[in-house]
Amino acid sequence: MSAVQTKKLIGTALKVSLSAALIGYLAWQAYHDQRFYDLATKPKNWPLLFCALPICLTAVTVTILRWQMFVRTLGLAFTTRDALRAGFVSYLLLLAPLGLVGGDSIKALMLIHRNPRRKTEAVASVLVDRVIGLYALLLLAAVASMFLKQSLLDALAPLERTTIVNLCRAVQSITLISTTGLIVMLFPGVTESRLWDLLEHTPLVGPVLHKLVGAMRVYRRRLDILLAGIGISLAIHLLYVSAVAVMAASIGIAPEHQPPFGSMFVIVPPSMIAGALPIGAYELTLNLLFRSVSPAGAPENAGLLIALAFRIIQLCIASIGVGYWLTSRSEVSEVVHEAQQEPAETLEAGEQGVTDLPPGAASHASPAAPGPRG
Repeated sequence: MSAVQTKKLIGTALKVSLSAALIGYLAWQAYHDQRFYDLATKPKNWPLLFCALPICLTAVTVTILRWQMFVRTLGLAFTTRDALRAGFVSYLLLLAPLGLVGGDSIKALMLIHRNPRRKTEAVASVLVDRVIGLYALLLLAAVASMFLKQSLLDALAPLERTTIVNLCRAVQSITLISTTGLIVMLFPGVTESRLWDLLEHTPLVGPVLHKLVGAMRVYRRRLDILLAGIGISLAIHLLYVSAVAVMAASIGIAPEHQPPFGSMFVIVPPSMIAGALPIGAYELTLNLLFRSVSPAGAPENAGLLIALAFRIIQLCIASIGVGYWLTSRSEVSEVVHEAQQEPAETLEAGEQGVTDLPPGAASHASPAAPGPRG
């Protein structure tokens, strides 16, 4: 077994252990909460709850098409069908905690298979798509956290209140730093500085800076596309907020105990950010934030039931990835095998940094001739 695979196995084992601990803690909380059991056994508004599925499916599909927008901007050969296939297979793998392959690796590799001489741009499209989506999520979470009512926080236990306040401050600080960094990176000449190449070997942050700066070099002439990506991302996150609101209204919570729709903007974005962590972090964050904005007398662990409903919806959407996998088994299996063998090399942003685009490639807006996630 290669060193890369060994590291992956160790990382996976740690993630699974952390997930098991978080899920065990949540299960212990629910087990000792009679009101959670009462809520779980209450009749559900199934037609309304089912509406959350197409909302989430639309959000996932638009996320994939956002990535395709970044791909097409670079003039890479990748049809809408190719993008949907790569995107849904990536979504499937993101929900497989025991897998050794990341979803972004699959998207990059499937794009590289169609464009073997454009590896640099292929990796840049995946990276920029992820960064723009995360930035929009941070921006929405930071703005929403400013409207969290102090009266609701005062009703919480001291430890929970401190946790939420620290979480909001962290999101606001990271958003401010990210916004400043994004603005600076867009200044002409900043990304071309040789200082970035010197910082490439800085421990921990060096490789990340190298890839981020390289991606910004690729897209530096397309501010319109970056702004469009942020706008699309905000619309995607609005869909997820709506889906959680629909689930909250359909799982049996009494109307007087349901938080207002505006409070969902406080709950969902930070929970989605936590969703990038091992399984259990999303459930824990959503449950805590849902409790913090709910009126007095609401079930304490109602957010956990919503999180479980969202996970079921995710599995339903992931079944589309299974379909794409089965219909393109040979190619997808080859890409997965390649990602397992050399994931680090595959997602490197070029051999010696990201090179400039060919003349006219950055302004190419039409789909290229035929040869993921957000």
